[in-house]
Amino acid sequence: MKIFIYLLHFLCYVTFILSGNRSLVDPNRCSKLYGQCKKRCSKHEKQIEICLSPSKICCIERAFEEDLS
Repeated sequence: MKIFIYLLHFLCYVTFILSGNRSLVDPNRCSKLYGQCKKRCSKHEKQIEICLSPSKICCIERAFEEDLS
């Protein structure tokens, strides 16, 4: 019974919390946002979305005002 409760919690987390924070985006939309789908963002870039490509994220250049931490 406990395993079903854990499974339900996990599915709720994946369905509601993760989808609210980030969304999947195709590479064309990422490039329209002046970004690129990459495996990792460099220090001077930030992650804005998750690409549909396996294990890739959409990275864009940071503004000069933004903190690099």
